[in-house]
Parts: sequence; structure tokens; C-alpha cells
Amino acid sequence: MCDRSIRAEPLAVRPSSTPVESEYCPDVVAVLVTHNPAPKTLLPAIESVARQVSAIVVVDNASEHSPLNWIDHASRHFQAEVEVLVQEDNLGLAAGYNVGLDKARSRGAVFVLLLDQDSELEFGTVAKLRAAHLDLAQRGVMAAAVGPRYRDASDASLSQFVRAGCFRFKRVDCGENGGTVEADFLISSGSLLPMAAIETIGKMDEGLYIDHIDTEWCFRARSLGFGIFGVCDAIMRHALGERRVAIWFLRWRRVPVHSPFRYYYIVRNSILLRRRSYMPKRWRRADLSRLFQILFFFGLLTPNRLANLHMMWFGLRDGMNGVEGKLTRLRALGNS
Repeated sequence: MCDRSIRAEPLAVRPSSTPVESEYCPDVVAVLVTHNPAPKTLLPAIESVARQVSAIVVVDNASEHSPLNWIDHASRHFQAEVEVLVQEDNLGLAAGYNVGLDKARSRGAVFVLLLDQDSELEFGTVAKLRAAHLDLAQRGVMAAAVGPRYRDASDASLSQFVRAGCFRFKRVDCGENGGTVEADFLISSGSLLPMAAIETIGKMDEGLYIDHIDTEWCFRARSLGFGIFGVCDAIMRHALGERRVAIWFLRWRRVPVHSPFRYYYIVRNSILLRRRSYMPKRWRRADLSRLFQILFFFGLLTPNRLANLHMMWFGLRDGMNGVEGKLTRLRALGNS
């Protein structure tokens, strides 16, 4: 029988008003994956974390215009070493992270911070995440990942952490005192992972390519006895979706919208994950409800609804057939 509500009491790792010992974390290496980034978003993202970690590994997935030159030009202003690894092909987000994880390991990182190309961390965020890890470890709690809340770049709303309820995903309220709360999964950007946990759990699933990478890894970690935690007073700025549109359904709603190809991966990877033995029934129920909402909103109400429906159909087809990896033009045309 599934829980009807989520009542997660915050674990008081440290009061949000208490400063951490240092804002600089020499044992943390950041891994940032890019694909066709814009300088106006990528450079601030790098700068926001450069004062907080020992090094930043940028894995560029075959951008049309490599960011190598303008990152090198700006690197004199960064307080951390920035290394750019240019890939010949677009490997996808999961493989990009894995390339960065290997490099971070060779640099002797104790913790790895995962980042997207448009995520900006508030100063002190990495130190708060690291302090939460250490506090949990001292209490005998094995944490696979801790992550911040994010402030949406479009409307400044502040996210909550999520757990799967009976038939939908439910927000875990941080409460007024901050602290740390247990979550089912975190978005990959902003999450801090101990290298020791990665050695046990394994790296990101490259077959998923771009979507549900964080969901799969977190539930794989939980199946091995690790916990996933949100740190309430750690904040980053993050763009959810490529843009937002206003949709009327009983009331006006502003919902994040992706390009049609993303709905292929969202649907396909949801189907693929349903075959994984470690994905719990409550997630399967909640995600099925989420898929119906995606079909309704983005397949029927948005301007690109026909293109979205087209990609959702191919995602459903490939998911049922167990197809993994990158979507090719041939498969998108239905000739696989």
C-alpha cells in the first residue's frame, strides 16, 4: 500500500544562518557538459563555481563553435583551473559526464560537482553541499548525492525537492529552518557526488543519452542502500526548459517547453526505465501519470503539438523495442 502523503522532517545538518568554515573546497572538481553554449550563459556559470572548487572540467559535445577559445581567453579571470575536453561527436549528456568523471578521478577529486552549461551557483553553495555530505557521513548515513534548490531563471521561483507519492510526484517542504531533506532523486546539475560512491554505484547510463539520467542513477544508488538528499539553503540559478509558454487549462499556467526531440527521449527513457528492476512501483505509477500530463499539455495544447506528438510516438515505439542511445535521423523518420 502506498503512502498518501510525504512527511519528510528536515535533517538539521547545520542552521542556514551558520557559515561554513571555508567557501573554497580544494577536494571538489566540477564537471560541466556543454553543447552549442552561448558565452553570455556559459561564462557566468563557470565564474560562479570557479571560486568554490579546485578545478573545472568542461566536456564540450561537438559544438558547432567550440567554446575552447573564448574559455581560454576568459580563464585568466577564473580562480580555478579550467580544462576543456573537446569531443569529436555529440556523446550525449551521460557520456559527457562520464568523460568528466574519469578526468576528475585522475585529478584526485574526493567529490565531483555536476553542472549544466546554464547553471549558476550562489557563492558558498559548494561548501554547503560538502558540509552536508560530511555531516551525514559522521552520522553513518551513506549519501550518494546531495543537491541544491534552484531558482528558475525565467520567473525566479524556488524549487522544492521531490519524492514519488502514490500516483504523482510530491514536493518535500524544506520548512522554515532549512537543513537537509531526503529526496528520491535530484536533477544532475548542481549535485555533489562523492567519488567513493561513484566507484560503488557506477557511472551514468550512456544508453539514456540525455533524459532521466539523474533519475536512473539516483534510484540505482538507492537500491544499493545509499541516500539522496537536498540541502535547503544551497541555491543555484537554473533554466528549466528552453522557454516557458502560457497554457489555459482550468487556469493560466506557465509551463517549461522543450524542443520536440526532447519529448522523444523523455517518453522513450521512461519506458526503458520501467524495465529496470530497481525502479520502485511508486515511481512507475507517478511517472505514468506524468507521461499522460506531458501528452496532454505538449501534445495537444502547445504550438508545436504535431511535432511533439510525432516525437512522442517514436519515443514510445523505441522504448517498447528497447532502443537506447542517440536518436538518428533514420529512426526519427520511422525507417529503423
